[in-house]
Amino acid sequence: MPYLKPADYSRVIERRKNFMSSIVSIFFVIFLWWFLTGIILYIAKRLDLGDSKTRFTVVLVTFPLFFCAWYFYFTCLDGMTYAKIFCSFLASLFIWGWVELTFLTGVVAGIPLLEKQAIKGDAERERFINGFRSIALNECFLLSCLFVMAVLSISSENNFGLTTFLILYVARVSAKLNLFFGVPYINLHFLTAPLKHIATFCRVAPIGFFFISSTIMLCLMFIFLVGSTFAAEPMSDIQFGYLLLSTLAGLAVLEHLFMALPVKDATLWNWMLPNFRKSSDVITLAETKSNFPRESKNELR
Repeated sequence: MPYLKPADYSRVIERRKNFMSSIVSIFFVIFLWWFLTGIILYIAKRLDLGDSKTRFTVVLVTFPLFFCAWYFYFTCLDGMTYAKIFCSFLASLFIWGWVELTFLTGVVAGIPLLEKQAIKGDAERERFINGFRSIALNECFLLSCLFVMAVLSISSENNFGLTTFLILYVARVSAKLNLFFGVPYINLHFLTAPLKHIATFCRVAPIGFFFISSTIMLCLMFIFLVGSTFAAEPMSDIQFGYLLLSTLAGLAVLEHLFMALPVKDATLWNWMLPNFRKSSDVITLAETKSNFPRESKNELR
């Protein structure tokens, strides 16, 4: 075994520490993605047993989490330490998660007066307009949050929280458009009772140009962030931030691939969700399967 000089030995130890910290960071982001998604789905599906007042009450009770996330996001803008980068990343996830909860519960989703009318739309243009109306309020809410984040981040050193939210929003818009234009596999298991009409605007179809182009766009974003991670100084705070962002972008690509491959991604969270077989409001595959416009013989999961 060749003899290592002290300087070489220290570099080897540093590389091992860098590798281990990177692995831990990647798995922690994956865990956050899985755990926070599961918690939001659990709450939203649990509220299917209640009424609109119960849903509004839960959203109101959890509002302090939304407020605290904004506070931590703002206080972390002026620093580039490990703690502040991770705090801004986590704050953006909580802001996103609370807005997603308002959507899944139907508290802030679409334009209520047009939701029942939206189901009747047959023409492509009408289907798109009514589909957008069914999620318009929540999209405006997300854009407002993104705008406020961008304004607060002007001349700030730490923009990792803003970039986190931007990645989530781009992936969300891409996923929604892909469901509208058509993908081979659509997961209905997590549709809540207030959102059952959204199934009308989804289409089962072979992979098309939009899916390919949007997935390539997300892959390029992922490759850029991975390249930025390797280009940054090893063990630096900037490298840590790019590692968080690249892992999140990789998960966005994975979620898109779930729409094209026969993978039952719902099993990642189904086991932790309550059993609602006795509830008449639960959205089941049999009830919504016939609502999907079809362009192929692909079966829903």
